[in-house]
Amino acid sequence: MKTTSLLFCSLAALSVSSPVLAETSAAAVRTSIETALNQSAAAWTAGDLAKFMQVYEKSPSIRYMGSNGIVVGYDAIQSMYAARFGKGPSMGKLSLDLVDVQQVGPQYAFVVGRYHLQQDNGATVSGVTSLLFHKVGTQWLIVADHSS
Repeated sequence: MKTTSLLFCSLAALSVSSPVLAETSAAAVRTSIETALNQSAAAWTAGDLAKFMQVYEKSPSIRYMGSNGIVVGYDAIQSMYAARFGKGPSMGKLSLDLVDVQQVGPQYAFVVGRYHLQQDNGATVSGVTSLLFHKVGTQWLIVADHSS
């Protein structure tokens, strides 16, 4: 009887605490990803393309999909950004608003956001982005970027 009571109490405690752990985990994932994206946007605004790219997984298989097509590989994505926006302060001021973050298993998260790029000529470009993040160690890194 003691074993049954102990088992029942353990299961009850687990069922009560599991949603709390999931919520805490989801909030922690969102915070980590938001911090990484804010650091990347700050690097962009400072004109530091190499530091901006640190939010991307340095892999030949990562993907960027945009209105000009699909770019595959870390180096190719960095080259695409350099060709389109240059380097240095003329890259403009970048910010991102997170709309939704959904964890897809323990190592992946799907993120939807809206980006805003205020260019030096005063024009503002805004669009929607969907990002697939992969957790590598303690870092969340982009493995797929679809921006329009």
